Amino acid sequence: MGGSAAHEGGKKSGRAIVIGDSIVRGIDRRFCGRKRDSRMVCCLPGARVRDVTERLQNILEGEGEQPVVVVHIGTNDIGKKRDEVLQDEFRELGDKLKSRTSKVIISGLLPVPRASQSRNRRILQMNTWLEKWCKGEGFKFLGHWNQFWGRWDQYKQDGLHLGWNGTNVLGGVFATAVGEDLN
Repeated sequence: MGGSAAHEGGKKSGRAIVIGDSIVRGIDRRFCGRKRDSRMVCCLPGARVRDVTERLQNILEGEGEQPVVVVHIGTNDIGKKRDEVLQDEFRELGDKLKSRTSKVIISGLLPVPRASQSRNRRILQMNTWLEKWCKGEGFKFLGHWNQFWGRWDQYKQDGLHLGWNGTNVLGGVFATAVGEDLN
């Protein structure tokens, strides 16, 4: 199975999709590149983990068997609920993903330049939990905290969303990870 879409019995294979909140907006130019027939980005501005879980079936409809699914979500949940509740929501999302594909990649949360020290600490703690959880679930975890921490030039002036440089970096990380899973 290569990086392009193949059709076997009318079903698509070799597909990859990134599902995420507004942080993934604009990564398609780097993630999809020349492979737009087999790669897609689904940006859900303001989405939380539960939103992705609820919409997952519809999002993946028509994506064929065993698509590689990259999920970048959770920034909008930090500080709005207890960590244990958020972890339960990730577990529910993981169960739903596993029922659909064995090729799951969870993207770690990014630092937020304008956030308080305590919020960034909570994000980092959630990433530590996500990495351990992913290992137990058989998911790949992409930790890219160090690629963004202190690199505030990769963000827009709002201090939350990625600018051109940041989307280029994140899209490249996702493209590399998906390429490894498709090959």
